[in-house]
Amino acid sequence: MSENNVPAKTTTSVPAPQTGKKPRRRRSRLARTVKKLVKTVIALVVLVAVGLFGLKAYIRSQAASGDDSASYSRATVQSGAMSETVYGTGTTSAKNQPNVLAQADGTLTDLRVAVGDTVQEGDILAVITNEDIDDTITDCEFALWELDETIQETSAGSSVLSIKAPMAGRVMAIYAAAGDDALAVFRREGALAIISTDGRMRVEVDDVPKAANLALGDSVSVTGASVDVTGTVTDLTLQGTHATITINSDELPMGETVTVTTAVGQSVGTGTLEVNKPMEVSAYGGTIKSVSVKVGQKVERKDTLFKLEDSPLTLTLENLRLQREAAAKELEDVKAQRENLIVVAPCDGIIASLEVSEGDEITSGSLLCSILQGEDMKLTIAVDELDVVNVEAGQKVTITVDALSGVEISGEVYKIAPVGSNSGGVTTYDVELSFDADGTGVRSGMNATGEIEIASKSSTLFVPVEAIMTINNTTHVMVEDGGSQSLASASTSASTGGSGTKGSRGTDAQGMGVPAGMGGMPEMGEAPAGMDASTAGEASRRGSWVQTEGTASEPAAQQEEEQSVLTRALNTAKSLYSGLMAWLYEDAVSTADTVTGSLVQVTVGMQNDDYAEILSGVSAGQTVLYTATSSSSGSSWNMNSRGGSTMGGMPMMGF
Repeated sequence: MSENNVPAKTTTSVPAPQTGKKPRRRRSRLARTVKKLVKTVIALVVLVAVGLFGLKAYIRSQAASGDDSASYSRATVQSGAMSETVYGTGTTSAKNQPNVLAQADGTLTDLRVAVGDTVQEGDILAVITNEDIDDTITDCEFALWELDETIQETSAGSSVLSIKAPMAGRVMAIYAAAGDDALAVFRREGALAIISTDGRMRVEVDDVPKAANLALGDSVSVTGASVDVTGTVTDLTLQGTHATITINSDELPMGETVTVTTAVGQSVGTGTLEVNKPMEVSAYGGTIKSVSVKVGQKVERKDTLFKLEDSPLTLTLENLRLQREAAAKELEDVKAQRENLIVVAPCDGIIASLEVSEGDEITSGSLLCSILQGEDMKLTIAVDELDVVNVEAGQKVTITVDALSGVEISGEVYKIAPVGSNSGGVTTYDVELSFDADGTGVRSGMNATGEIEIASKSSTLFVPVEAIMTINNTTHVMVEDGGSQSLASASTSASTGGSGTKGSRGTDAQGMGVPAGMGGMPEMGEAPAGMDASTAGEASRRGSWVQTEGTASEPAAQQEEEQSVLTRALNTAKSLYSGLMAWLYEDAVSTADTVTGSLVQVTVGMQNDDYAEILSGVSAGQTVLYTATSSSSGSSWNMNSRGGSTMGGMPMMGF
């Protein structure tokens, strides 16, 4: 074949591998990561350094300002009178403040007093006008005159006698008919007929439910088989469980059972329609010849109701006499109501409140005013259940009033509530304190504080309550007697071994301590919790405290080597921490180290807000040392605060 006919060979070129480029890319990424890590570490180191220097500066400034707020005081063990008290706050009110209630219905036409007026017993406070009462008095007086006239005109020769109406009104019931024996009817029914004298009827309801919330003057609905009217509550007795409802009509069927409901539909109860002011017509002999009236008919005085025949004159006269007695009794009652229209003061005092004005419509039983009687006042305070067990009636009380600076008033415990009230899990009891406010300027409604003396001694030893420290559940004080123990070390013991002083008012001795060791780490030479005595002895000989975790099967040399490594690591960490703390606090030195004395165990008795009684341990005249912190610098730094240093609320660093 010619060269032209030789098929052409196709070749495929494979690019040479790019060795070295990919590793370079990886090294570049690693370098960038390392650089970022280095920068991050440097930044963290810088931040930590800045933070430590800032913390050091803050501690130095707080220590400097703490010199003004933290001081170490001396106090002499004193001998004298001391008392323990319980106190509470409340508002003052009058001990005796009787209410004046209206005793009659009517319109208040003359009000003669105002709030703040001084009145004496029997003074007229107000005048109520009721024209109906005056008219009734006139009618009763006229009825008596007519009865007297009838008695005089009655002659012994009459054979047919008439029984006449003793008063004007409506005939509500007739029990006698023609041919009946008048005496038999009277004995059976109690009357020959009944007359309504005031044009009204009433319903009396027992067992009124509290839910009805009835009040004098309320309008209620009265319904029955043939009755649907509105009535008014005119009387409430037996603590509101018995009510009298008056209806301004006597045209209703007497004796019908009705139901009473309030305006909002609340059931009051059931009762029977009765005549409000009935007049019973009686007779003691004779036979009914005729009946001259019907039920529902209105009659006037001296209208003939019945005619009798065969009636002895003596019985007729007796009937007239009984009618006269009834009329005289009604006249007496109405006159008493008229006297109640004049409201008088029941006692001497000052008008404290006035609930009405001239022109008001008054109902019997409504509140008109109240009178502040005398200068005796009371203060009701709430006392915690833990304290009320020590409070008794008759205990002495000192009362201070917010509005009267420097005024202290003596009083006594008057009454203690038998049942407490619970709020937020705390139960308190109301204790009523009584006192004489004459000449003090105290008025009802002022805010006041009552301090009850629950215990006292005329002579005992006492020290400031801040001087008491509790160490291992025993109480101590630091006595200045040349001893070498510093107040700071004593406070440290109180902080680590104590559980607080006795009583709720005492200063907690733990609040006077400095941190033990380094933030909770045991001191050098002190066995940590959980290490037994043999391990502690072995570790002590090696000069370190490391709890072993090896087993008995491990070689002793291997265990000792592991413990040595752990010991060195722990000691290195402690050294670094101690150095850091020393550097941070090198300028914050507590002056407590310079205050020395002897720690003395004492027995503490009663306590109050300021002092604690000392029953044994020290003598009068000895000097005690204690930490006094100013409350005006609440945010200041104090080396001896509760739980270690409180650097403005920042806890001390520790393991």
